[in-house]
Amino acid sequence: MEPAQRARWIQLGVLTAVLLAVVYFVLMPALSAPTFPAGPVATGGGRVAAKAGPRPVEVRLDALGKPVAPEAEGARRNPFKMGAATPAPAPEGTVAARTPPKPATPVAPVPVGPPPPPPVPPIPYRFIGVLSGVPGQGRIAVLTDGRTVVHGRVNEIIEGRYRIVTIGEESLQIEHADGRGRQTIRLLGQ
Repeated sequence: MEPAQRARWIQLGVLTAVLLAVVYFVLMPALSAPTFPAGPVATGGGRVAAKAGPRPVEVRLDALGKPVAPEAEGARRNPFKMGAATPAPAPEGTVAARTPPKPATPVAPVPVGPPPPPPVPPIPYRFIGVLSGVPGQGRIAVLTDGRTVVHGRVNEIIEGRYRIVTIGEESLQIEHADGRGRQTIRLLGQ
């Protein structure tokens, strides 16, 4: 074998050994984790040894019924019911313990009423000019919605939906035909 090729084989062997060492040390803790049997283990001599593991916690049942700390204020309040918190029961033998509790006064719901009317939609016209000087006609407003041009005099209904209230030199007032939503539209724009 040539010396260059031999050096490459040595480098490959060292690299393989390092890789195997890394894999061994990474996987070894997971493989060597202690496992405990599921139940008691029989030992020699017929005795049964308890499985190794954490010791059980001692529970004192007699201490469960006694309050450890005084109740915090509001601890008797039910967050799922409306109204004030229920008072704590009076100690046995007191006057308050002998009198029946007063029924809680129900909380009256807040009157909601009918919902407000929907907002009036804006009037989609632009005021583009005034025709005047036509004999017997008076002032005529010229309006556009971007597609069509319409015209009308004071108190005339336009397209069955809008009524012209007043026509001025630089603006006009227009409202919905039912009398709601009056708007002032300036000349050449809204």
